[in-house]
Amino acid sequence: MTRRMPTRAKTELAAYGASTAALAMLPNMELLPAHASIAAISGVSTWWLYQRVKAGDFRKAIRSGQRLLGPLTGSAVYTAAAVAPGNSWWEIPLALGWGALMSAWLPASRSTWTPPGDLTTVYPSGFAGLVMRLWDQHEVAPQTRLENVQQIVSASHPDFSCDIVAPQGKPVGRIDADAIAACFGVPTLAVSLRETEHGPGRIRLTVAPTQEAGRSIDDLWSALISRPGGAIPGSTIVRVERQPARGQLPARGMILAQVEPGEVARVNYDQLCSAFGVKAEEMRLVTESRGNEVLVTLYETAPLRVARRATRTLLTLDAYGRYTIGTAHDGTDAKVHMRSASGTFHGFLVGVTGSGKTVSLALMCAAWALAGMASWVTSARPDAQMSAVGRHVDRQGSGAIFTWWLLKAALALMDIRGQMNKEAGHDYSPHSPYPALTLVLDEFNSLVGDDLFGDDIAQMTDVLAREGRKFGIGVIFAGQSLNLDKLGGSSSLRDQVQGGIGVVLRITGGIAARQATGGLAADTDLPPIPDRLGAHMSLMDRMLGTATDVPGETTQGMGHTVTGSDATMMRTLYVHLPDDGSPDGLDDIFPESGAINTLTDREIKALSELGLWHEWTMPPPTGKEDDNTDGGGAAFIGSFTPPPPAARKPKKTTVKDKILAVVDREMTAKEIRDQVDAAAGTIRNVLSDLVADGLLTQVDHGLYAPAATDVTAVPDQDSPDSEQLPEGVDAELLMLAADLVVTTRFGSQSMLQRKLRVGFALAGALLDALEERGLVGPADGSKAREVLVPIGADEDVLRELRADLGPVLQD
Repeated sequence: MTRRMPTRAKTELAAYGASTAALAMLPNMELLPAHASIAAISGVSTWWLYQRVKAGDFRKAIRSGQRLLGPLTGSAVYTAAAVAPGNSWWEIPLALGWGALMSAWLPASRSTWTPPGDLTTVYPSGFAGLVMRLWDQHEVAPQTRLENVQQIVSASHPDFSCDIVAPQGKPVGRIDADAIAACFGVPTLAVSLRETEHGPGRIRLTVAPTQEAGRSIDDLWSALISRPGGAIPGSTIVRVERQPARGQLPARGMILAQVEPGEVARVNYDQLCSAFGVKAEEMRLVTESRGNEVLVTLYETAPLRVARRATRTLLTLDAYGRYTIGTAHDGTDAKVHMRSASGTFHGFLVGVTGSGKTVSLALMCAAWALAGMASWVTSARPDAQMSAVGRHVDRQGSGAIFTWWLLKAALALMDIRGQMNKEAGHDYSPHSPYPALTLVLDEFNSLVGDDLFGDDIAQMTDVLAREGRKFGIGVIFAGQSLNLDKLGGSSSLRDQVQGGIGVVLRITGGIAARQATGGLAADTDLPPIPDRLGAHMSLMDRMLGTATDVPGETTQGMGHTVTGSDATMMRTLYVHLPDDGSPDGLDDIFPESGAINTLTDREIKALSELGLWHEWTMPPPTGKEDDNTDGGGAAFIGSFTPPPPAARKPKKTTVKDKILAVVDREMTAKEIRDQVDAAAGTIRNVLSDLVADGLLTQVDHGLYAPAATDVTAVPDQDSPDSEQLPEGVDAELLMLAADLVVTTRFGSQSMLQRKLRVGFALAGALLDALEERGLVGPADGSKAREVLVPIGADEDVLRELRADLGPVLQD
């Protein structure tokens, strides 16, 4: 085979022809522009060559000399013809001779091209020529060529082998098998490369689309996969399909296989990857088992590189009671049922830190909210991202104490709903007079491992998981792994949870899915999820010293949905949960109205009477007699009595308050610092603020005195009457809360929660804000707060509050 002339060489050859004609005619025409142009070309070329020589890089200087020989000699020919008087006979032969010499010199001036003998593209005829032409046209490996192309089956089969040859003295660079497969239009599996006895300058390439790198699919399956001890022992191929790329879904090949009836297909994922010549870290091989059948899908590239953004539409239940939690590997929606086949809302979510577990919980909570369900979420430790989710659910908190109260309230709710079921004549159903409730127990292992409350948490969880179905109460177990050994009815629990909501993301390496999920995933075979896609270096790369600093793509959100013994590889939907304080995207997936699903008035009232509807942050009662301050109304929910009233939290005193309390005369800054417990820099800054606000007078440098005016008339930025509001409290919402409390004369946190459709924590924050403004009294356990507004002064008080909040309301 000979190589075609590059376009740049053709252009230069044409330029030499035009220059020959110009050298034969222009010198005797005595045109000043022509003389100036030739002088400029000669001068620039000479200066450029001088700079190369001056730099001391003689290799580059020689190369520049090769390329500049044409312009320099051409300028010399032009000058000779222009200086000679008249039209000498030798001028035309001289120009023609220069053109011929420069055309012959062309290969030297174009050092990147080695010319063929006849400057035409010449390939061998037939199949070999076609292969060589495709290799050159697609530029799979520039500066290499193919030799010894041989068909390895027959003239009617496209399978072939050949040598990839690099320029003399150079090795064949690293070539991606995907690029070779794309060049010849075959699956990547059909491509294989191996070094020959000639060293790295000649690599043997085999492309066998009908024989799969030299052997048929049946032969490969028999030799490596179905044999005893193979990847899928005892299996036989039922059907083979190849699908082209579609949208973002790469091309794929699928093999449906089965074992004998009565047997269960067992897949060794690592062995299967090895048999097909792919690496597990690439996430290109997907297996799905259903009884005695297994579907093996091999993609050209990883199919789950991009996560789809979550929307309310995707998280809304379909006609079969399912919502979309992600995208399956084949591009379809990965759906999970809201309820299990047994009617429970139980489920599990397992994933290590960084696997996307919090995002998955947010998606679940949003789907439940869109379906009208209430949610209580707890975890072992505080988490900023879960706190963001907490603004959209009924109750959210952390710690063993919060979890203990949450479970106690849920147990009591079973008895309350039992009476409601009796009145309705049936157990929980979508027609029940109360909403379904889901309890999310994140980091469950840590919660049940707590020294003081772990045993109680385990016992209560066991009861709720086994008996909660009749009362519309579900439990979602979440964590990096699950240990259910402390649950007394674990076997019954597994029966109820299996078939419900099951999501397994990336789990700790070396731990099987059954162990990581506490048996909730049964014996489902789940291939491991790597930390990053393709984040590996082959042993050949290590041997050759090939290094790369480019990390693989993150696999956050990749995992499997698990229902019974069925598992589907997928990637969860994406919702923005920032770790830098920027706004999150939760408003886009929770109900558009912003309303939060809560328990019914009857349920909250009953829980309040039992002393179970409060902040859930106070230590649980000990069961001793001195705990029994409110009577024994909770005997049927446990051997304890309601807790004593919570003591009012003292109002936090600011540095401004301390300074104003101290400065009752002219005082130096040093005297103030001696009496105020705060950092010197803080005191200095606050003093400047107080002077700017008119609350203090600066008599002299470093000397301060009380303001000469009535300071009570100056708006203090830290006073309750300023427009500043606690975090999360909206001014309009505060006005609605004030109107409800003042007009009903009932300062109840649960009442605000129900009427305003807000979370329990936000209802408490609204009452705290009203307390700061003197409308209600302090908290007294779970009792309603005292309304301090005189009867008949409702309109005046609300008018004053609206005036105080005027700047915020305008914003």
